[in-house]
Amino acid sequence: MAILTEEKIFNVAEAMVMEKGVKKTKLSDIAKALGVTHAAFYKHYKNKEDLLQQLALKWLNTTSKNLLEWTVPANMDGESALHDWLWQLANTKKELYHNDKRMFYLYTDYLEGTQTLINSHLKQLAEKAEAISGRKGEGQAIMTAFVYFHNPYFAERWDHDDYQELFESVWQLI
Repeated sequence: MAILTEEKIFNVAEAMVMEKGVKKTKLSDIAKALGVTHAAFYKHYKNKEDLLQQLALKWLNTTSKNLLEWTVPANMDGESALHDWLWQLANTKKELYHNDKRMFYLYTDYLEGTQTLINSHLKQLAEKAEAISGRKGEGQAIMTAFVYFHNPYFAERWDHDDYQELFESVWQLI
């Protein structure tokens, strides 16, 4: 019997989800592709939802890592740093969208339907905005003001000619 690692499981599950879509992907198919029984697979994940949540969370954490670890340059004030970080957030989401639209939509659509995960992610972003800017208690409002630049719902608009101009206009409001 094959030794299962999280990485192996995630790689096979992600490939299957890409091939079949979320709804048609079955745990029994993933288990079979991994060379284990369906029952053995349940030792790692309670159900399909559990696996999908962990897979989506891994993607979210991986794609957000640089944003959440970003530090303010020594010679930069909090407001300028917040501006640069928000612009990096906007460009990170835009790059993810362009690099693999199918995967971007797959994960973001799944995440949008899983409020626990999306709320946790938004809370992390809001806390980071507060830490960068020193604007305690305003992180959620800041993230809401810039929703156009990081929410996948708006992804198809991110290539408009006035994208950066719009970003700067919103920046002036806050």
